[in-house]
Amino acid sequence: MAKKLTSAILLVEGGRQDADLVYTSGFSAPDPVVLLVNGRRKSLVVSLLEFGRAKAEARVSEVLTPQLLGLEGVARNRLSQWAIAVVKRARLRTVRVSANFPVMIADQLREAGIRVEVSSGPLFPNRRQKSPAEIKEITKTQRAAVAAMRAAMEWIRSADRDRRGYLQQDGKRLTSERVRRLIEQRLLESDCAADETIVAGGCQGAEPHERGHGPLRTGQPIVIDIFPRHKQSGYCGDITRTVVHGQPTPEVARMLTAVKAAHGAALKAVRPGVAVKTIHGTAQETLLQYGFETTVKNGWGEGFIHSTGHGIGLEIHEAPSINLSSTRLMLGDVITIEPGLYYRRWGGVRIEDTVVVTREGAKILARCPYP
Repeated sequence: MAKKLTSAILLVEGGRQDADLVYTSGFSAPDPVVLLVNGRRKSLVVSLLEFGRAKAEARVSEVLTPQLLGLEGVARNRLSQWAIAVVKRARLRTVRVSANFPVMIADQLREAGIRVEVSSGPLFPNRRQKSPAEIKEITKTQRAAVAAMRAAMEWIRSADRDRRGYLQQDGKRLTSERVRRLIEQRLLESDCAADETIVAGGCQGAEPHERGHGPLRTGQPIVIDIFPRHKQSGYCGDITRTVVHGQPTPEVARMLTAVKAAHGAALKAVRPGVAVKTIHGTAQETLLQYGFETTVKNGWGEGFIHSTGHGIGLEIHEAPSINLSSTRLMLGDVITIEPGLYYRRWGGVRIEDTVVVTREGAKILARCPYP
């Protein structure tokens, strides 16, 4: 069980989707908000503009505005004054904040006589283990990602090729941008959105986070990585496939076989209580058995150059990271398994699924064919 925090928790968000805020209050706003979590009591401070919606949607004890806190003049527009007022209203002398809490607001809290403790770990460690309701929401987003992936894979497979080996659809060259647009359209049909979808062909795929650009060619690996967020729930999904139109080169064919084997071996290693380094080590060892070593020369990494996966939920990257640490998996962890190989002269190959850790092992949330 996660250790319970003893200090009241203060969140100050300047108008963005914050996972801790959504998890704790169920509320997301484009405008700044302040949330004080004092035991079971949660006090949410919003602008007058958001007051009605917050009253209807937020899972909190009370919704306040700067006016209700008695703030006047310019103080009504300053988040630091919101924070000081709500903390003093609760008669607290100490609050706990995250490591990325605004420094200026922390200084102003201290000047007001409030002690600020910076947490060395997550403010809400229970966020890691997903409830059945959360798993349901992640699965919904993952199914949307799979539907978009299937559409993209089929579009690439059915493409024609011109004399120079470039792919064509509807008489026009098929580009990373066109495939990405198709993916985004499919996601919108499921009320999901993704801003950084990867469609990287050929040598572009040797950079794991290269989004991809320009025309796609037959025989080359095309890394497609889709990681949308559901617009209503805020929960994410994540899936990667590597597609080849036509016949891959011998090197790419070997990479595809090795990565698929590593992916399968890592999935089988997932179970409650296992150290994440065991899963990562399994993927590494499998790739080595297929003859693929990881090297770094002049700052360039080639081979398997990232972790085997990561947690996923209200953020695309959450705890636990599936790397060389001794962290152990728990029931309810939702993680990705995504081994990959990257070589500048051949391109990249990555296969990824999102799974939940059950008593029986890894359960894939939404299945998609492997090319």
